[in-house]
Amino acid sequence: MYNSYTTPRVAYRRRYILMIMMVALFPVAVFAQFSTGLEQVDDLLDAEEPDQAISRLETLEGDATSAADRAEVYWRLSAATLMRGDQRDEAGAGDDELLAIYEAGEQYGQDAIAADAGNHLGYYWTSANIGRWGQIKGVMNSLFRAPDMRDLLTEAVTQEPEHPESYYVLGQLYAKVPGVVSFGNTEYAVSLARKSVDLMEAEVRSGERDEATQSFYVQLASHLIDRDWNSRQRSRKLSGIRDDYSGANTPIERGFYYEGAISVDDVEDAREAETILRGVIRDIESIRTPSPSERRQLEEARELMNAL
Repeated sequence: MYNSYTTPRVAYRRRYILMIMMVALFPVAVFAQFSTGLEQVDDLLDAEEPDQAISRLETLEGDATSAADRAEVYWRLSAATLMRGDQRDEAGAGDDELLAIYEAGEQYGQDAIAADAGNHLGYYWTSANIGRWGQIKGVMNSLFRAPDMRDLLTEAVTQEPEHPESYYVLGQLYAKVPGVVSFGNTEYAVSLARKSVDLMEAEVRSGERDEATQSFYVQLASHLIDRDWNSRQRSRKLSGIRDDYSGANTPIERGFYYEGAISVDDVEDAREAETILRGVIRDIESIRTPSPSERRQLEEARELMNAL
């Protein structure tokens, strides 16, 4: 159900850390130590070192003096645990071990929500671990968790409508869940993926994100291949999508119909996907030492190209 989603390398740095407002509540030295510790954890996650990140976070948990601080620790524990599961999966770990890891990651995410229900990253990382759990269980055996994942991501988007990763994972969810027996919708998946790409690229331009995350492009290409509209279908159906976007009232609805708010080339879905994948393959192959996640994206991009 959720087998294509990979963890973005630079998704861990929270864009709206307001902890500076809390300095007056406890000694400056304690605040600085805690804040520095979180920055160290973010560096470890960017370097894809989840075990070291978890060890550091376990120490920081005792230094968290407020519910908001605990949420900052817990959502990072959820992210690091998911990354640990991915690495154990690549190392050949069995299903029972992986399920236990992702269940622990989900619980950390729930702990973040319980500590601070206004922190969108708790909802996001809870849903991400459920997605990984669903990948191990298989589509039909995990279909009952799909509404939970959707609701968590909808809340994340409602709280932070500019969070690229939430739209990225939502797009995969709508692409993988069967439409006949559930809420799957490939048209929604394409629009959600387009929005995730545009938000991600905006972060790169602003300097908030160090570099483009190739997995966003791979997933957009994958959803375009699944939808498989020809150029005539695009031209005919986009008019209706524009009308739907004009009538959208919530962030999630605007995500569903985002394709109606942008300019889309008059080409077949498959041809656009091919162009995207060629760019991904070229960019990753130019990296001297790609990370494990980048190697996974290169492999998936090549597989999608071969299937065209």
